[in-house]
Amino acid sequence: MVKLLLSLLVLIYGVTSAQDVALNGFVQDEKGQNLSQAHVIVLPDSTFSITDKEGKFLVRVKRGEKQLQASYVGFEMFSQAISLKSDTVISIRLRSKVSQLQEVVISSSRDIHQEIFESNQTSRHVLTQEDINSIPVLGGEADVIKTLQLLPGTVRGIEGSSDLFVRGGAADQNLVLLDDAPIYNTSHLFGFLSVFNADVLDEVEAINGGFPAQFGGRLSSILNVRTKSMIPDRMTVSGDIGLIASRVYIEQPVVKGKASFWLAGRRTYVDQVIRTIGEELPYFFYDFNGKILLKPTDRDDLQLSHYSGDDLLDLFRDRDGDGDGFVTTYASGNSSQSLRWSRYLNNNWYGTLSLTRTKFRYNIRNAFEENELIAVSDIEDYGARILLEKDSIGNGTLRTGLDWTRHHVSPNVVNTVGTISELLKSSSTRGRIADEFAVHLQYEWSPLKRIQINSGLRMSSAVVVNRHYFFPEPRISVRYSLNQYQALKFSYSRMVQYMHRISNSAVSSPTDIWYPVTDSIRPQTSHQLALAWQSTLREDDIFVSIEGYFKTMHQLIGYEEGTNLFLNTDFESKLIQGLGRAYGLEFLLKKNSGKLTGWLSYTLAWSHRQFDVINGGKWFPSRYDRRHNGAIVAQYAFNRRWALSIVWEFISGSRFTPVIGQYVLFAPTLTGADLIPVYSGINQVRLAPSHRLDIGLKFKSKPSRKFRWQWFAGVYNVYNRANPIGINIEQDESDGSLRYTQPGLFGLIPFLSYGFKF
Repeated sequence: MVKLLLSLLVLIYGVTSAQDVALNGFVQDEKGQNLSQAHVIVLPDSTFSITDKEGKFLVRVKRGEKQLQASYVGFEMFSQAISLKSDTVISIRLRSKVSQLQEVVISSSRDIHQEIFESNQTSRHVLTQEDINSIPVLGGEADVIKTLQLLPGTVRGIEGSSDLFVRGGAADQNLVLLDDAPIYNTSHLFGFLSVFNADVLDEVEAINGGFPAQFGGRLSSILNVRTKSMIPDRMTVSGDIGLIASRVYIEQPVVKGKASFWLAGRRTYVDQVIRTIGEELPYFFYDFNGKILLKPTDRDDLQLSHYSGDDLLDLFRDRDGDGDGFVTTYASGNSSQSLRWSRYLNNNWYGTLSLTRTKFRYNIRNAFEENELIAVSDIEDYGARILLEKDSIGNGTLRTGLDWTRHHVSPNVVNTVGTISELLKSSSTRGRIADEFAVHLQYEWSPLKRIQINSGLRMSSAVVVNRHYFFPEPRISVRYSLNQYQALKFSYSRMVQYMHRISNSAVSSPTDIWYPVTDSIRPQTSHQLALAWQSTLREDDIFVSIEGYFKTMHQLIGYEEGTNLFLNTDFESKLIQGLGRAYGLEFLLKKNSGKLTGWLSYTLAWSHRQFDVINGGKWFPSRYDRRHNGAIVAQYAFNRRWALSIVWEFISGSRFTPVIGQYVLFAPTLTGADLIPVYSGINQVRLAPSHRLDIGLKFKSKPSRKFRWQWFAGVYNVYNRANPIGINIEQDESDGSLRYTQPGLFGLIPFLSYGFKF
């Protein structure tokens, strides 16, 4: 396969002209922030290019004396005479027009959605830091995951949680990358806050279909989170003080335009807040981010990133007051590191090398007198990725590369001490090592004026004990331009997943078990088709998308009914695999500039499962089958200092399997009788739907101040609706009948935060 790819590269490269030279580089602002959709022109050739989302551009022109010009809304025109004798790399810095600073902010948001419209990719959303920070959420803590839950195609778990269920898939079917490193547990506070500190975010890209060939390893979505990557001109300090957590961010240049670093930290004080009302909750979380940025030459860009975060609980309960109580300690956390080196190579190639390491673990200890029970699980990955790009292969762009990841998994270790060891023996699941490999190639070109095509192939494999898996993953995306403002898009993707998360819960939990494929547990696979109509109204800066999808899934992970996975070191024998299908229609209308901004989203979706040994082998609705999911997100800027934000969300209730009757079975000894429950079909009943209104009001200092501040106050769940989080079964004492209740978790919760920057 590698020889075939290399031969194809040589063949395609041979069609390029040897008489031309390549001029490529970046267009950036004064602070080093890449500018997407900037215009670059070379005179007198009149050769024209527009920068991509990373600010890169490429033009091919004849050798000789040229005049290079670059322009961007809100910035002064750049013009420079250059002599081109061979392939050349240049970095362009544009100076902002002071009188148009506000327009620069607006146009940046516009360009993101114009880029999505002009690309051939379906099912893609991009969030900026401004999108995330402007939305009122639980506790007032800005949260990228909760913002994504308001977009079409994504369903949350229980009220307030940071789970993501995309297009009928499970939570483990989302590949979450933080600066190229995978993150296995994306939440703090037992699922109610995400691990991503909003202060460090640059851009968040969510891909739910039409996957580019360089991404793989999960069935449902790619969440590509990028942290800040510009070298600043001066030191900056910012922070936020909220009711449940505070955070601080510091960036510092070391060598002007060549080297800098930033650090960010966050800690919750839920334990202290609970104590003020006379209760005890000895729990807190913290996380830490850091990044070193180096630009040793115009051709090279180095980024070294670090993340670590932990959730800690230390609970002591002494009901009798004799000092001999029950002790529960819990610790879980992620850590990741990544090194990314990007370089312009000879012959107009652009290369990126990424080295990553990531780890997730949890440790639970319960102790009473001489008895002790400890449960431990961890997973550690090492990976490397090479990506090569060339923008002048014929009339298109070529991307190719190699990926490797090694998984070290210790799924479940249980240690017991004391008399409890007679009931539950110490045991452990055998550790696993799995190697994933992939080689990919994709080519994007325009065979006709109105048509753009991106065709790709990813060849992936996994090597485990006694087994070697190998799968082709073809991809194709097509864009047909109806006119300047409307386009039709089509995509097909095959995806393969070699890592699985095993869970008894309908929502993600830190104690869930990650497990790789084995000789008996096969990889999960999917086929997805998507068809979209998109339109952009440039006068009003409105983006509209209507998209339908159909997805089939194979070898999905399940478990036999009645299986308890926690403290079970022999869970592999209880696992089963089956089929899934999901389909739906998604609508998005987004306004990106002006006093009123925001979006309207709606998803109509179906999701079903089938396992031979469950439900008599019949298809049944999955627990992620939530028919209607919609949101209204709006922000109104009264002026440059006051802004009002509103979020209203509606989602159909989650599914469960109820008891619909009981029958009497006499005990074998004829000494009594037992009541045996009768269940309906699996997941045949829904909880009540959830809907909620959140309101936030921001008040900022004058933009001209060196020390800038803002207050963000609001209310979560304005009309105090207790949205259901589960089911309680209550039995009537008089006749023994059963009654279901749906307890809620959060009522009306006010929030207040203070942010600053200098």
